[in-house]
Amino acid sequence: MAAEPADTPLGPAAGRIAEGVLAMIGRGEVRMGGRLPTERRLSQLFGASRESVRRALQRLESQGEVRRVRGRGGGTFALHANPNWPVYGWSRLADGDRRVVARQPGVDVNVPELLRHQHFEVATRVLSAEQRRAGTEVRTALGLPPGSEALAIERVRFADGVPLSWERLFVPARRFPGLLDLDLTGSLSQLLRDRYGVTAAEVRERIRVRLAEDHHTHHLDVSVGQPLLAITRVSHDQYGEPLEFSHDLFRADRTELHVSSTHGAG
Repeated sequence: MAAEPADTPLGPAAGRIAEGVLAMIGRGEVRMGGRLPTERRLSQLFGASRESVRRALQRLESQGEVRRVRGRGGGTFALHANPNWPVYGWSRLADGDRRVVARQPGVDVNVPELLRHQHFEVATRVLSAEQRRAGTEVRTALGLPPGSEALAIERVRFADGVPLSWERLFVPARRFPGLLDLDLTGSLSQLLRDRYGVTAAEVRERIRVRLAEDHHTHHLDVSVGQPLLAITRVSHDQYGEPLEFSHDLFRADRTELHVSSTHGAG
């Protein structure tokens, strides 16, 4: 259905809904790039018909305030935020652009060093750290026999006080005794190098885009439906032994992937 012209009268109910949706966005209840409640839920919230909701969303889409996507994984997404509200909690630069973190795929990631090098204030929150029986996926990635245990660490990284990434990583328990007793807020790769004498010599990553779900909103300060970069990483040490297996979720609005390549003359 084509969007209606912006100057077409909406009617009282649709006008009230359009103003209410903009207010939700302005208050930060739905952040820029986040998914709005469903048409049915908006109908309940504003006590109006589904047709009035559709007319309101059509108007907002024609004004460039929202984007509607059909099909599985679709919905209505906010395209803007209140100009007085920092976008996703970011402070703005003088030119109005948001600061983002540059990351190079396929290299050993020392996130604190990466952030400090780019002049961010760095912080880490350790959500959990435990030794437990390794599941099939972890055993396969780390080359562990059935019944083996792994050290599981879950952390949130912050840049300038705002969440950047949520990571869950695993290392073989037998290789790193006492690891969970150490300070886990810094770089794990540096800790493994300094304390255990191993370093990542080969890193393989698989990167895809996924949409934030309910359980992501708290740790990453995002709205449901906001794009995230999902990175699955396996690293091997200098001896060819599996070193680390991890799942990371980076906020796509805060991360740029920088890739370079060199081609031969012939």
